[in-house]
Amino acid sequence: MANLVSRRGILAGGAAAAASLAFPRGLVAAGSELLSGAPRRSLRVAHLTDFHIQPEDRATEGSHAALAHAMNLKPKPDLVLTGGDHIMDAFAQTEARTRLQWDLFDKVRKDHPKTPLHATLGNHDVWGWNKKDSLTDGSERLWGKKWFADFFGAPRTYHSFDQGGWHFVVLDNVFLTPDGYNGIVDDEQMEWLSGDLAATKRPTLILSHIPLLSVTALVGGYDSKTGEWNVGGNVMTKNFDALRKLFLKYGNVKVALSGHTHQIDRVDFEGVTYLCGGAVSGKWWAGPIGKFNPGYRVLDLNDNGTFSEKFYDWGWKPA
Repeated sequence: MANLVSRRGILAGGAAAAASLAFPRGLVAAGSELLSGAPRRSLRVAHLTDFHIQPEDRATEGSHAALAHAMNLKPKPDLVLTGGDHIMDAFAQTEARTRLQWDLFDKVRKDHPKTPLHATLGNHDVWGWNKKDSLTDGSERLWGKKWFADFFGAPRTYHSFDQGGWHFVVLDNVFLTPDGYNGIVDDEQMEWLSGDLAATKRPTLILSHIPLLSVTALVGGYDSKTGEWNVGGNVMTKNFDALRKLFLKYGNVKVALSGHTHQIDRVDFEGVTYLCGGAVSGKWWAGPIGKFNPGYRVLDLNDNGTFSEKFYDWGWKPA
């Protein structure tokens, strides 16, 4: 898991440099596109990502508190989108440790049963890709992404649905590579996504774990020795250019939400707003990561394709 350690080091060391990207608490940002007619809110969405639930560090208590905070908002969210890394780690963990973490998340989820929840796969949700540390050989029934799919009762790790006048696309962009994992939307999904976007006229929101496009991916990425910026596929989606061409072709994608970096940013590009959602766990339940406190985002989606959004720093303190 050297790759994971390296990413954490980059985030911890560079978060302060990215602090200017954070929205101050309470700031509401308008949608990136203004359309004619008075907008009416059709849906309130809570985006909670990177729970990293585990029995240590009060992570279960914190995860429950985050969902409770969101569910007590006025008005209450109509939909919860979870952005991956629901558990601390399955990538390099045994079956017993992985099951313990998913059982903890299941308990938190069942405490809030009335609001629809749609989840995207995070790299830490994949069981056993580090075969040595997980004591697996790849033949196990739940190995890889199967555990995640079974847990959420899904036939596969990507899907789409309609709610409140909007179309939602949940992508899986976590793929095994020789150096660990990379953000990629594979050919099968790209073909499916093209057909899916072609079939709707609704304003569309995309959900992924690894950002499709993000400024936070640049943090810590400048190499003073070579004078070059380095953005790895473990922090941003490698085939983003193919995705942006699809978005331009169909013109209905308005928002793309992601997690993974544990930081907050916003990029408005070619009519799409890309939002990194921070992390419920902050710095893996050890407090803020730089100036980014544990928190989550809420989006009010309007019937004309515009939106407003707010990041909630809900006051969690580490043990």
